Formats: sequence, C-alpha cells, structure tokens
Amino acid sequence: MRITFHGATRQVTGTAHLLEIGSRRILIDCGLFDSERIHPESPNRQLAFDPRELDAVIVSHAHNDHIGRLPYLVRSGYNGPVYATPATADITAVMLRDSARIQREEVRNAHIKYPHLETVEPLYEQADVEWLIERLQRVPYETPVEVAPGVVLTYHDAGHILGSAIVRLDYQEGGRHRRFVFTGDLGRRATHLLPDPAIVRDVNILVTESTYGGKELEPYDRLIKQLHAIIARAIRLESKVVIPAFSLGRTQRMVYCLQELFAQHKVRPIPVYVDSPLALRLTDIHREYPDAYTPQARSLMDKDPMYFGSRFVEFCASWDESRRLNYMNGPMVIIASSGMCEAGRIRHHLRHVVADPDNAIVIVSYQAEGTLGRQISEGVERIQMFDQWYDLNAAVYVLDGFSGHADSNDLAWWYEQTGGNIESAFIVHGDPEAMDALVPVLQPFVQSPVHTPELHQSFEV
Repeated sequence: MRITFHGATRQVTGTAHLLEIGSRRILIDCGLFDSERIHPESPNRQLAFDPRELDAVIVSHAHNDHIGRLPYLVRSGYNGPVYATPATADITAVMLRDSARIQREEVRNAHIKYPHLETVEPLYEQADVEWLIERLQRVPYETPVEVAPGVVLTYHDAGHILGSAIVRLDYQEGGRHRRFVFTGDLGRRATHLLPDPAIVRDVNILVTESTYGGKELEPYDRLIKQLHAIIARAIRLESKVVIPAFSLGRTQRMVYCLQELFAQHKVRPIPVYVDSPLALRLTDIHREYPDAYTPQARSLMDKDPMYFGSRFVEFCASWDESRRLNYMNGPMVIIASSGMCEAGRIRHHLRHVVADPDNAIVIVSYQAEGTLGRQISEGVERIQMFDQWYDLNAAVYVLDGFSGHADSNDLAWWYEQTGGNIESAFIVHGDPEAMDALVPVLQPFVQSPVHTPELHQSFEV
C-alpha cells in the first residue's frame, strides 16, 4: 500500500488521505482547510491528485474538516460512490447545503474583502452538493462491504459524534491479509451520551488523530460538577451563561448535559436557548437515531417529549428570536455557534455579556490558535468584535473535557486494545505539539518508528 497525506498534517483541518492498493485508489475524507473558500488561491481549491482516477471515497464523519470539499471533488470530476454511515449521510446533506448557502453570501460580499479581485466564485454550488448527495452509499456499523475489488470496508463506532466511524479496510497484498485502520476522530470514554469507541484488533497500518494527544482532560463526572457550580452561580446572580458550541455534536452534547443536571443532580431548571438554525436541523436528525445513545442516555431522554428537548429547552430559528435573548434577564443559558467564536450568532451574544462580571462564558471545545475563542480561553483583557473593542470582565470557564475528542489517556487505552502489533503508524489531525507528544504514547504498540507526516508526503507500507 502507498498512502499519501493530503491534509490534516501538523494541523487539525483538511483531512484527506489517499490509499493506493495496487491499481485501486481510495480517498478517505475530503475536508476543508481552515482557509478562505472563495479566494482563487485558497488551498481548498488545490487537489494534488486527479479525482477522476479514484475508485471510492470513504467518509469517517460529517464535520466540515472531513467532508467540506466533497462537492468540490465531484465538481472536479469524481463520479464514483461515497461511503458513509446512515447518520453521517443524513448530517452530510444538511452540513454541505448550509456550506453552499454560506458561500453564496461570501461571494455577494467578496468585493468588500477582496476589492482587487475581478471575479469570485464559490468553491462549489448547490447543484454540486446535490450531485454529491446522490453518490452517498449508506453502510451501517459492523457491516462489511466491498468498496473496490478485494478491498472490504467495515465501519466501527468512533464515539465522537452521531454517525462517526473508525474506518477499517481489509485486503490481500503480497499473498497475505492486511488491515488498515483510520481512527477518524476518536471519542472520549464514559461520557454518558455516546458509547465508548469500538476496539479494532490485529491492525497492520494505523492512522490516528491527535487533537488532544498531549493533554489529559477532566473526567466527565468532574465536568458535570463544574457545570453544576456555573449554573448555580447564574441562578444566584440571575445572570447569563453563554456557551459557544459547534452546531454538530457539541450543541447536542451540552443540551444533554444540562438535561442531566436538571433531572439527576437537583439543579433548579433554568431556560436553555439554542441559537442556531443549523443546530435545530441537526438536532432533528439526532432524534431519528435513538439507538445510537447509551442506555443511560436513553433512560433520561425517553422521559422527555422529544430527544434533546424539554420545556426548558427552546431553539431560536429566526434573527428576531435571537435578538430578544440579548434583552432578556437571567438566569439563562445561551448555546450558540460558532464553536470557536469566529462567526455566527455567538458574537452578538458575547458583545452583550462580556462586560458584566456576573455573566459567564463557558468554553467547551478545542479552540484553534488565532481564533477569538482561543483568546477568550486564554484570559485576554480585551477582545475585538465587529470592529469594536470590549473589556472581557465576564467569568470565563474552560471545560474542554466536554470535547468529543479523546485525550492522551483515551488514546493510549485504545492503542493498547489493538493488541500492540501494529506494523506502521501515522499521527495526523493535531497541532505539531500535540502530534509530537503523542509519538511516545503510541510508539510502544508499533513495530517501526511512528511518523508525523508532512503535507503531500507519501509512504510505502
């Protein structure tokens, strides 16, 4: 096998891994880089391979850093199947249609940001998204399917978000059976909502994520206690708690955690507002997959009229519904996107709460370097939004243990369960520091030196 890494190399975006097994060419994920989409020189527009030569595309899960360039792949000539779990297929359709809509808005306003460009085009159009959706082939967990001659795909539950999968490929090469495994984004253990990541044994070649490869996160029980204290403070001060959260995965997890607090930890229920039309559509999909959740989560959510909803939870679809939250008194919780505070409705809520020390901002996910969310989590004194500066007086709590990504302990546990006879291993999807910190964690389970590949670097394994 020859594997080439066309993204997520010493960074956390742009996942795209090309496998060549004899004459068969299989791409795993095709995600967006953290870069402009509409600029002609964006790395999102640069494919270092010919999409027309691919035999199959395999999707691990539906976050944009793993699926965001799939319509561009179709637009560039790919005409084959795209494999995904059923939930991932449903979510992909919602995410990519929303992405195409946002790009249309970016193009309309491009003359402001790029006055020197005569013409600006979106990375892909709505029609490309629909063509991509037509190519989606749904593969349930633990169901082997041949995706290319002699190459069999099996999905295993990764426990990261709804539908997320560990990708396992079995094939014959050189007269012997071989097994390639890509962890995708691996989830944490014992988080109550989703099952622990599935174990895959007898791995020959491993590609693993490393988002929190150098960090130990708080266990779930301690996180719930900390969230309890934050909500109790808001009740006492009659203030607001603002939680920046990604519309997919983190929003649903935080709604569940608050439901758990109200139902099982004797916390007085307060209004919870989810301010994201995208999160509303995605939560509807989450309600269609009740078997995806742990028995503990099922027993709690079965008591409500609908999953991820109760009389205390309200979704804000319109801008008017969003604006009125800024003029309502607490106590209340506002969950809004984007998760790194770079865009979306969260910035409007932040500018109304940052100056008041009674209010709280709760960071519950990974914050990339250079983002507003990273600045807030690091405790800067002032932040800039909408070309204005604001004093950051609100209390800031960093509970990144609520992340859907495994920490170093979770990753070490998973590697050990493989059986420890891995022939070759590669670390991707992490900042350089996290990747380098994970090397000694993974190395004891690998026969050859662990690699941290560079962009477009290839390996024969």
